[in-house]
Amino acid sequence: MPSKNESSPSPKPLRFGPDVNSESSPSLQVPSPSTTANPPAVTEPKTELPAYEFLGYLPDSYGTQKLFLSPRDPRILFAYWDLSPVQYQEAARVAKDGKVFLEIYVPGEGRVQQVHIWDNHKNWYLQVNRPDTAFIAQLGYYRQDGGFEVLARSAEVRTPRDTLSPNTDARFVTIPFHVTFRELEAMIAAQAQPGEELVDTLARLQQSETPLPFQARVPRELTPTESEELLEYLGDEEVRRRMVGSLEITEILRKRFETALSSGQWTSSAGAWVTSVSSPFGASFGKERGFHMHVNAELIIYGGTEPNAKVRVDGHDISLSKDGTFSYHFVFPDGQFHVPVEATSADGVEKRSALLSFLRMSETEGDVRKTGQPVMDEPLGRVS
Repeated sequence: MPSKNESSPSPKPLRFGPDVNSESSPSLQVPSPSTTANPPAVTEPKTELPAYEFLGYLPDSYGTQKLFLSPRDPRILFAYWDLSPVQYQEAARVAKDGKVFLEIYVPGEGRVQQVHIWDNHKNWYLQVNRPDTAFIAQLGYYRQDGGFEVLARSAEVRTPRDTLSPNTDARFVTIPFHVTFRELEAMIAAQAQPGEELVDTLARLQQSETPLPFQARVPRELTPTESEELLEYLGDEEVRRRMVGSLEITEILRKRFETALSSGQWTSSAGAWVTSVSSPFGASFGKERGFHMHVNAELIIYGGTEPNAKVRVDGHDISLSKDGTFSYHFVFPDGQFHVPVEATSADGVEKRSALLSFLRMSETEGDVRKTGQPVMDEPLGRVS
C-alpha cells in the first residue's frame, strides 16, 4: 500500500480512435453509418416449385347438383349439397317466388321440414327430434304452375335409436386373472370346437355350467321382468347422461342391479320391485309417480274465394265449401316452413297467390312427449 507521501499513478486518459484504453488493446473498428444503414444484400438462390407441387385452387363448387343427408345423432340431421352459384341463380330466376328450398320428408308420411336456402349456403343442420326414423332430403323450387321442381334428392337415411339396443345376444365371460392365457388354453383345449376362439370356448363352458379347474363367478341372467323394471328405474337416466355404447350401458346397469340385490337394497314382492336406492343425480327411484305431459302443435290455414274457383295449398288441390271458404290442416313439427296458397278463377284467366311462412322452435324440460294428431272434422285437411 503506498504511503501518504507517495502519489498514486494517475490513470491514463481514455483515447477514442482505433485503439481503446490501452495501446496493447486490440483495435475496435466502428462501422461507418453508411455500412450500418445499407448492409450488403444477401442473395438467395431462387428455387422453382415443380409442377406437381401446385395443382391449382379448389373450386367453390363442381356443379354436380348432388345432395347428401346424414344423421348426426338421433334427433339432428346434417344435409350438404354441391350446387354452384350459377345453378342456384338459374333456379331462383325461374322459380315462382324466386326461392330455392331444402325439404325433408319421411317416406310414407310426407314433408316434415322446409328451409329457404341462399346461394352461399352449402350445408344445413336440421333438428327433427325423430329417433329411429327414415328421412329423405330434396332441393328444389316452386314452378309457375305451383308444382315443386326437384333439383336434387338424397338417399334414404335413418336416425339412430335413443334407447338401449334390443340385441340381447351379448355374451359375458369371466377370465381368471391369476391364470395366463397359455395356461387357460391348455386347461380347456380338449373342450374347444374347431375354429373356436378361446373366449368363445370359455363363454360356452361357463354358460353350460361345465366344471372348470378354477373358480369363476358366472353372472346370473336377468329375467324379462327384471330387465324391464331395471331399465324403467335406471336405464333412462343412464342413457341420457352417458355417451357410451348400449353394451356398456347394459353392463353398467347389470352391475348396479346385482350389487343392489346382494346388499338387500332391492326386494321383490308379488312381482313388484321396491327399492331404497337413490339416484346419483339427485332423483329418488321409489314408487313411480305417473306424472307426465305431452304436447304438440298443428296449423290451420283458412281463407275464401269464388265458390267455383280452384284453390291449391302447399301444392294440393283443396275442396271449397258452398260459399267459397276453405281450410287446410297442416302438421307443424319443429322447423321453418313456406306454404304457398293459390286461387285460380274458373276460366283460368285470373290468379291470386300468397306465400305463408312459419317457424316453430320447441324447447322441453323433463319427460315431454308428442301428442298424436287428432281427428279433424271435414273439410279440414281434406284434399281432392
